[in-house]
Amino acid sequence: MTGLQRLSGNDALMLNMENPTTPMHTLKVAIVDPSRRGRPITLDELVDVLPHYLGHFPRATQRVEAASATYSARPFWVADENFDVSAHLDERTAAAPGDRRALDTILTELSVEQLDRSRPLWALTLVNGLADGQQAIVVRVHHAVADGLAALNTFMTATAERGGTVAPAPVGDIEAVQREELLRTARAESKKLFREVPKATGRLVKGIVTSRRFENRHLVPKPMESSRNSFSAPSGGERRCASASLPLAQFQQIAVATGTTVNGALHGVIAGAKRAEMIARSEDLRSPAVTVFGVAADMASTRTAGNEISTALAYLRTDIADPVQRLTATAQSCAAAVTKRRSIGFELTDQIAVYTGRTGPVFRKLAAPVTPRVVNNITTANLPGPRETRWVGDIEVVDWISFALAIAPADVNLTAYSYAGRISMGLITTPESMPDPEGFLDRVRESLHEVRTALVERGMLAAQDADQSAAKPPTNPAAKPPKRVE
Repeated sequence: MTGLQRLSGNDALMLNMENPTTPMHTLKVAIVDPSRRGRPITLDELVDVLPHYLGHFPRATQRVEAASATYSARPFWVADENFDVSAHLDERTAAAPGDRRALDTILTELSVEQLDRSRPLWALTLVNGLADGQQAIVVRVHHAVADGLAALNTFMTATAERGGTVAPAPVGDIEAVQREELLRTARAESKKLFREVPKATGRLVKGIVTSRRFENRHLVPKPMESSRNSFSAPSGGERRCASASLPLAQFQQIAVATGTTVNGALHGVIAGAKRAEMIARSEDLRSPAVTVFGVAADMASTRTAGNEISTALAYLRTDIADPVQRLTATAQSCAAAVTKRRSIGFELTDQIAVYTGRTGPVFRKLAAPVTPRVVNNITTANLPGPRETRWVGDIEVVDWISFALAIAPADVNLTAYSYAGRISMGLITTPESMPDPEGFLDRVRESLHEVRTALVERGMLAAQDADQSAAKPPTNPAAKPPKRVE
């Protein structure tokens, strides 16, 4: 066997973080409309069709295997000689009336059904019973397999523009792994890592110095700056999911009016929702909340696997009452956080994960319930997706939603993808830290309205522009997106 691939440090970290109360798989949800072909998708169809395309995604037929117990912290990706696509598929039916809440109920169940480590780390659930005859394809994929950008690229590869086709890529011959070669490779790499300790130490020191010399470091939170509050309550293995869509144009207008970015505008709106939630919980508003979000090393990458992101800390200025000032200050922190992350670089993150192996996840598990300080109060992600809906033959993907991970002590995670003129949000929480995720998404809607109203009142946003994009997006997952006017 040649070309053995070992999990990177970041991939292995995602694998080793998993335990019975911490699922480490994400949910990728495609809501589809099969009406044009006159019949719904069936599970048998998926069993027949998928093997003709899985060659696009090598991890789909690879499982993790350690060379030995000594080298188990970073196993290898090896071909699954017993791969059976049908073992990765199942189906469920949403409760009537098949609305967004009914779908979210199924997603909540799937969010805690951990993947079988003896197989490739993904599973697909076909959801029937959505309103208007629509269906959902829900893929559970372990975060060790793909980060958000890799998942988006996978979605883009598996779909096409309207009228386009997806090139077949059948699963090739699967070769059994030879454990002796795994051991030889693991031993050789361990020796190399030992020799590179001085280089890794130097890179760590350089990163620390760069961080301290960062010009706008006052705009970026320090690690473990946040105090524990009700958003970081000790939690168990239960999760809750909620989803929503908001018009992308409204965030774009806010960004133009305030001289920020869509990412800054989004986080400013989230800051308003967070402030409202904190007020409802009688939390202390004197200090800003803190978010962690991922920054991709290369947004132009077409990779469909791996974790090549590093985290950035930013303030959500929940301490500011004025909605416009709150948004611009939050956006300023987000921009500074991205600049700081890029100045430090990305290689160090993966290298630290290589050396820490299992110790980091063990420490997190022990410290999460008791540490008085936490890294962040909420985790966010924001990725730009396609401007038009994607297709698989004559089946339209009318919405695309992603749910990430709820990891103590930051058990609230909001992922946003832009898709076909909307921002689709997937919120996953623990009931201990946020018992009503649907209510929080309502606060996001209210915060968006509050910001836009304030901008109109101050003459920063034209009232007619606000009116043109004021229509609320559908909350029913089966509702079709508005047609684009060219």
